[in-house]
Amino acid sequence: MLIRFIKGCVLVVYLRCCANSVAGQNLTIPTETWREPVLNLSRESCASLAHNAALPFSTLDVAVAQPGFPEIQEVTSTYALLALQDYYSGNSTWRDMGTVNLPTNIQGPNGFFDGTHGKFYSDVVYWGLTFFYSFRTYNKSDLLDNAVESWNIVYSGAFIGVSTAASSSGAGRNVSFPPSSNCTGGTFAGGVFTREDVQNDTLVNMETVGPFMTLSAYLYEQTKNITYRQAAQLSLDFIINYMWNGTIALDTISLGSCEYVPKPFSFNQAWLVEGLSVWANVTGNDTLTTLLEMVVSNVTKFPSWSSPNGVVNDQDLLLIDGDPNQILKGIYIRGLAEAARRNPGTDLALFIEAYIYFNSLLDHARAPAPDDNYYSSSWIGPPTAVFDAGGSLAALDVLNAALSFAARAARSMPSGNTSSAGGPTPTSTFGSTPAKSLNAGALAGGVVGGVIAAVVAIAAVLLCRRRRIVNEVEEGDDLSGSNFVQPFISRPGHNPTVLSKSARLNSSYQEVAPPLRATLPVPVPDASRDQALDHNSTDVAELPSLVQFLMTFLQGRQGELPPRYHE
Repeated sequence: MLIRFIKGCVLVVYLRCCANSVAGQNLTIPTETWREPVLNLSRESCASLAHNAALPFSTLDVAVAQPGFPEIQEVTSTYALLALQDYYSGNSTWRDMGTVNLPTNIQGPNGFFDGTHGKFYSDVVYWGLTFFYSFRTYNKSDLLDNAVESWNIVYSGAFIGVSTAASSSGAGRNVSFPPSSNCTGGTFAGGVFTREDVQNDTLVNMETVGPFMTLSAYLYEQTKNITYRQAAQLSLDFIINYMWNGTIALDTISLGSCEYVPKPFSFNQAWLVEGLSVWANVTGNDTLTTLLEMVVSNVTKFPSWSSPNGVVNDQDLLLIDGDPNQILKGIYIRGLAEAARRNPGTDLALFIEAYIYFNSLLDHARAPAPDDNYYSSSWIGPPTAVFDAGGSLAALDVLNAALSFAARAARSMPSGNTSSAGGPTPTSTFGSTPAKSLNAGALAGGVVGGVIAAVVAIAAVLLCRRRRIVNEVEEGDDLSGSNFVQPFISRPGHNPTVLSKSARLNSSYQEVAPPLRATLPVPVPDASRDQALDHNSTDVAELPSLVQFLMTFLQGRQGELPPRYHE
């Protein structure tokens, strides 16, 4: 309990201090600049638009490398979006797609891996989230089993547990990965390595650790298994310590050198927003909710994907050049929609509902009749003249979100007051209710110093306990649940050249690791073992990194991108 209180104090101080270092920490809707931020369609109209946009996908061969589905993101998103649409509407229109067609995709020789361009753990966890969405909608146990199996593959093969981080070895790597001198985020516990087929690769990217954290949160919400809780918390801590720079979630870090790929992508933010919103909701942690508000306030104003008028418009050529990346901004919207759904009626939800530009999509991306079920990949126009699978998938994320908002508004509207618009009309709410503000001025410097001093003093005492607990874990079971590979101390961790996003999505690394891989058992979450370990090892291990993270921030470095980047 004391440790949790200390961690809470550190995070609260960090959140308070962030207010002055990052601009725009409020959730006031800029009605003067955002174009038509109010949804004025009925629930029935939103449902019809979403259904009609989804209809073409029910007749397509939804598989990687088929026309319109160049990458696994398009395939998993198709099944995820159909399941989410039924979930929001309360229907079972796409049940066969989610319960019959979906499981066939993992029955090939590669299983949960795509295998087309190498074996990436992000592929596995994308399938895991898709199976979970389908399970939540259709309540079939085999779908949950597949979600758990995908989680197990990542957990046993790439997840960095507490003792693995302490030893700097294991997690499917055949090299050690001690932190370099410029790594200031503390423990690597909670990170998830990117590749299964290159075992001397010590890269961790947001599109792997982010969805893994999200899936862990969902599975804990469903099962209450403590293993999922520990994994979700550790991965969130890793993201806060290493991937979040105070403004956005970065893309990739090399654990061997702590060098970053700072180039931001919209869907990196999706996993942080969705996972954090689920975890804050499941744990009932108000501090995490405040962090979520700060994250949303920042990422929705970032110019690489948010236009001045609020329309999501990816500017990076790697995101808009070619089909494989059209769906990424849709995934970003999906994460925001979940955050709004988890916080109904709040300033956060109203802000997100205004930001998700349903009206701009209809006005600029929708094809004219009779092809008005087709959508362009550009939400600022021009509209498409033919069916574009990537464009329609990204649009489905917006249409599903609008359906979710309208359905919630319809449920909350008093009987007899239903209007033809049917949607929320928060005209008086926009800007009138003060958003929760992260005002650093409310926190005196003496309080900050006092908290830091107390935390440092207590952390010093607890470090001894941490060493003892870690030793006990290493003598018994690894918290990560797997027998890790013995480190090759004489060989430093090798990190392949960090490639651009398009290169990672569309080609494999040229360098291939030697054919040396461990056979790792798939862990079955064991509540009794984890309860015996309790939370002390995890909680104590987090204190030094939290203290260091706060002190680094207070010294004025946290708001900047980390030094030494790969272009």
